[in-house]
Amino acid sequence: FRARVAFDTFDKVDKKDEAFLAEPPSFTLNQKHKDYEYNKRSRTFLCGLDSNDYSDYALEWLIDELVDDGDEVVCLRVLEPEVAKASLSESRYREEAEEIMKQIEKKNHENKAISLVLEFSIGKVEKVIKRMIEFYEPAILIVGTRGKSLGGFQGLLPGSISKFCLQNSPVPVIVVRPNTQRARGKRKRENDPARRTYRDLLDK
Repeated sequence: FRARVAFDTFDKVDKKDEAFLAEPPSFTLNQKHKDYEYNKRSRTFLCGLDSNDYSDYALEWLIDELVDDGDEVVCLRVLEPEVAKASLSESRYREEAEEIMKQIEKKNHENKAISLVLEFSIGKVEKVIKRMIEFYEPAILIVGTRGKSLGGFQGLLPGSISKFCLQNSPVPVIVVRPNTQRARGKRKRENDPARRTYRDLLDK
């Protein structure tokens, strides 16, 4: 992957200013695979990403199952204003964002020629999600859940982000929950010495 232009509005905002909440700052990283090319079939996916394992699984599922060469994956990491006001000056948000981007790159197991964007933002999660949907106009919004069942809203906690997205998103939403059976099958495929990815075949 090759780094592209990054955008940083953290330094332009005073944490004591009301504008801190009115227009939350953000830090954007953009990495493109060396073979990435935008085409008329290219799609943009927006994926919510936090420190929970189930959001990490949702991102991995997205890259493995939905993303093709030429697509763009926008990962959204949101820090609540109350937390940011107390710790932003001491935080190493740039370093943290760069580390998150490295972890995102590692999930591209099949070396797909895609574009990766990380939006590291401060604000109320629901508000930031709405703003990012308006800005990127994704084909699909992907969020993770720790719920055991997705029949209706069963398994989605009251007030959960996944439930909010299902009820309010103007674009289709996929809610992904961890699946141990799929994880075992994936590990088995990855450890199969006879297995070759599509890109491996092209390289040959």
